[in-house]
Amino acid sequence: LMRCPLKACGISLSPPTPSTEPTKLQNPWNRSLMKVNTHSQKVNFLKKVYIYFFFTFFFFFNQSKRYAKELEADSWSLGVEQQYLQQLDKELVKRQDVIYELMQTEMHHIRTLRIMSEVYSKGLQKEVQMEPQTVEKLFPALDELLDLHTQHLLRLLERKRESQLEAGTLDGGFIISRIGDILVSQFSGSNGESMKRVYGRFCSRHNEAVNFYKDLLTKDKRFKAFIKKKMSSSIVRRLGIPECILLVTQRITKYPVLIQRMLQHTKENQEDYDDLTEAVRLVKEVIAAVDSKVNEHEKRRRLKEFHSRMDSKSIMMMKSGQIFAREDLLRRRLIHDGALQLKNMQGRLKEVHALLLSDVFVFLQEKDQKYVFAMLDQRSTVISLQKLIVREVANEERGLFLITAGIEKPEMMEVLANSKDERNTWMQLIQEAMQEKDEDEGIPSETEDDKRQLETKAKEMRDLLRQKDTEIMSLLEEKVRLFRGMWEGLNAGEAACRQVEPFFRSACSLEPPRGASIMKDALQEVETLQALVNGSLGGAMASVQEGAGAGPVCLPRRAETFGGFDSHQMHSSKSKSVKDCAIQSGGQAVTVKHTEPPPVLHSVSNLHLLLSTLQAVVVQQDSFIEDQRQALSERSSSCTSLSRPSSRPSSLIEQEKQRSLEKHRQELASLQRQQAAHAEEKRRREKDWEIREQHLTEREALVHVQEEEILKQHRELEEEKQELQNKKEEYQKDLERLRDAQRKLERDREAVQRQLDKMEEVRVSERTPSSTSDEFPGSSHSLELDPLELSSSLPRQQPQRTKAKGKGLNPFTSSSTNLKGSEANNQISKSLLQLAKNKSKDGKEKKKKKGKGGSAQSAGRER
Repeated sequence: LMRCPLKACGISLSPPTPSTEPTKLQNPWNRSLMKVNTHSQKVNFLKKVYIYFFFTFFFFFNQSKRYAKELEADSWSLGVEQQYLQQLDKELVKRQDVIYELMQTEMHHIRTLRIMSEVYSKGLQKEVQMEPQTVEKLFPALDELLDLHTQHLLRLLERKRESQLEAGTLDGGFIISRIGDILVSQFSGSNGESMKRVYGRFCSRHNEAVNFYKDLLTKDKRFKAFIKKKMSSSIVRRLGIPECILLVTQRITKYPVLIQRMLQHTKENQEDYDDLTEAVRLVKEVIAAVDSKVNEHEKRRRLKEFHSRMDSKSIMMMKSGQIFAREDLLRRRLIHDGALQLKNMQGRLKEVHALLLSDVFVFLQEKDQKYVFAMLDQRSTVISLQKLIVREVANEERGLFLITAGIEKPEMMEVLANSKDERNTWMQLIQEAMQEKDEDEGIPSETEDDKRQLETKAKEMRDLLRQKDTEIMSLLEEKVRLFRGMWEGLNAGEAACRQVEPFFRSACSLEPPRGASIMKDALQEVETLQALVNGSLGGAMASVQEGAGAGPVCLPRRAETFGGFDSHQMHSSKSKSVKDCAIQSGGQAVTVKHTEPPPVLHSVSNLHLLLSTLQAVVVQQDSFIEDQRQALSERSSSCTSLSRPSSRPSSLIEQEKQRSLEKHRQELASLQRQQAAHAEEKRRREKDWEIREQHLTEREALVHVQEEEILKQHRELEEEKQELQNKKEEYQKDLERLRDAQRKLERDREAVQRQLDKMEEVRVSERTPSSTSDEFPGSSHSLELDPLELSSSLPRQQPQRTKAKGKGLNPFTSSSTNLKGSEANNQISKSLLQLAKNKSKDGKEKKKKKGKGGSAQSAGRER
């Protein structure tokens, strides 16, 4: 099951070409020829894929368990027998413990990498359907890291097994005598370069990966559920993605400590001492390279951040007349940045942010949460590092002077840092950047890498041109040798070759070729050949005239002269040494045979040599001229302002044209900016006017509404006032009626009182004193009755009296008298009720006054 888990389950997912490694898992995704047509095939395919992932996971973690079983002891000294341990030196035991710790920590590191790969990376792709590019942002270069450390651990475990076999036991004591060679191989050569590249990429993207993880955890619900599910797993051991990334980042820093500890417990005369020393040096080089890549990545990120935050319309003209814009930042390399202060002509300080780039020094200031080029007394705040002088300020330990030399009007700028140490750091970095900077100043149209590639390509083309020129000259030289060999023979050809070599040596030299002397020699040879040919033709004509009389002469054709040599005619001339000239006179043909003199042939050979050499010179001059034209075009395109006027006068004219063109462009850009600002100001004012008009309209509407409300309230107030006046009048009327009723009541009261007095007098007069006391024991109390009881008793007593009196009256009295009596009785009862109420009120008031007086008298007695 450990060697091939899929075969153990009876599943065959091997690709068309079987693998030669039996332990290597076959990936079903590599089967490009597999076709899924039916539903059952799809289900079967998904089952196989699921089983593949399950057993892949099972295989890898069982492999980790196997590694853990070999390194399950906490230390080497705890895994061997004590008797064997007592026989060893303490330094040797400590050395073995450190080696064992290296293996154990390497195994733990691989387990962390496998969790990142098998649990998180593949799980995100399978369960969350995350794209591989997105997973790469979380775990950059994960597969390469896993492969590097797995191979390293396998080599360490193989050395452990070799030591166990040498000791003759697999479970007992063993000693690893040499480990430095494995460490040297891991951190040198191709492995070392891979470590620098992979760890540089992983560590430089550490912060980006963690921020991307936090962003996903906040926004993606499926990702959050996946992380929650995996964190509860026992295999992960609560190692989240940020923890795993941090552990991998810190691993590279643990190697120097472990190797240094091994070196401390290793004697200098041992074989492993030199390897461990070399391993320490190599590890530190790897760490330095990783730190350098991390710093470069961070500086590139910072430069992109400045570029993104910079205003797109902000430009600055350098002292040389060149325009520096926002896009020029990305064409350079950031060396250092920080906050500085610039001092103007009035002595005031301005807060700026300085950027030290590969060839310029830029000062930025923040405006409306964006960066723009700083403005300082109409001076340029983009300073070229070429011929820049940096000096300390005598009376200011935080200040330094930046002096731009080598131009018409040198300028000096005073800069203040936050501290003296920071000032010294800036000065050192500026001087280092000035030393690394190239001689040419200007703004290249490409990045540094592109520029290097173009220079390399141009150099290759120039070398190829020189090679082709050399081949052409060698062919011409060989042609001349063959030509002379055919004319003069083999021995004479060797001498001729020795004569040929100086000409071509001068033509092939690295100095600019000179063709004037060769052309002069060629003209002399032409004149000599012309004289010889004319002389030979004159002698031939004389001999013909003497022997055969006058007749037409066959002159040599152009192809037979020095100006018309070609390969065919040369070949025919080489194969023949005698020329026939047919002279026809009448019907007879006279053939004249003559032998050409040797001086003519020698002159023709020299002329051919000179012309071939001249051809080589012309070819080389063409290459040299093209090279110079390319160099001039490169210089003119880069707008170099510091070129030498004596060597390139045309370049100065082009520079002046370029400067005037840049000035015109700048003026045009300034005019466009002014127009844009004017249009923007116009739009802003129109917008303000519209807002003001809208406010005025709203205010007018509000005032109109308020006026209507005021009028409405005024009407309501008038109505309320009128209503109040009416109520007041009604109140006055009610008050008058009340007063009339009160006066009437007083009169009624007085009348009732009089009637009561009369009734009392009548009652007293009717009774005698004796009968009153005997028959009516309560008569004396009757006067003390309450008026209410009196009023209630009056109606009952009155009829009795009327009956008693009526016995002696006339029975024929009218009923009107009775009615009047009843009305009077009712009126009297009402009056008595009113008097009773008033009397009760008066009694209560008297009781209150009496109570107050009694309390005052008791208080006086107590005193």
